[in-house]
Amino acid sequence: MAAGKIVFYFDEMMPRDVADELIRSGHKVLMAVDAGMVGKDDMTEHLEFAAERSYVLVTRDRPFAGRAMKRTDHAGLICWTGAQNDFGGLVRALSDFAARRRPEDAAGQVFWLK
Repeated sequence: MAAGKIVFYFDEMMPRDVADELIRSGHKVLMAVDAGMVGKDDMTEHLEFAAERSYVLVTRDRPFAGRAMKRTDHAGLICWTGAQNDFGGLVRALSDFAARRRPEDAAGQVFWLK
């Protein structure tokens, strides 16, 4: 991981097409499926896995994001609230997020993007 750059960790709800496009644009993305994290618990496994690596977790799971707001022991969480099929909008929103923030700006916070 490059110092000072946001790295995204996509949970199982996030589409590979979006990850691939972000990677082509120069961002770093790890997908849960590629990390062997399929079927893991959101709060006790996905959030902690991302936090241990200083990765910002990205999800579409609004209830999970709401629960995560009660915690600050993570590297940040982004919940996409836009249209499920708006891959371009999601890519733009995440690219903009990464361009405007450093990892320390995201730590312990939940962001709602659309």
